[in-house]
Amino acid sequence: MRCIEEIPLVLRAEQKYKDQNLTVLWVGHQDKPPKLTEYAKKNNIPDYLFDPDDSMSRKFGMTYGGGVVFINRDAVVKARVPKGISSSSLEAELKKILN
Repeated sequence: MRCIEEIPLVLRAEQKYKDQNLTVLWVGHQDKPPKLTEYAKKNNIPDYLFDPDDSMSRKFGMTYGGGVVFINRDAVVKARVPKGISSSSLEAELKKILN
């Protein structure tokens, strides 16, 4: 699945689980801020962090392209999905961190 298809899944999950304090942090690291801002606006991403030297992305195991990292309340990385998250796999990973 491509990023453009994954974004709405993550946005819906954020709304669905907001009462369980799900926080989604969008990080951009491969494009320049003006391009990222345009992309975020076009895709209804409320805000993002820019990782200019990829240090945050590398820290969480995202070394290329997009992906999703699931971090629980104790700041423990529970899963990394570098490419291609589906609705069912998103739900399964969220259950692991929201319990």
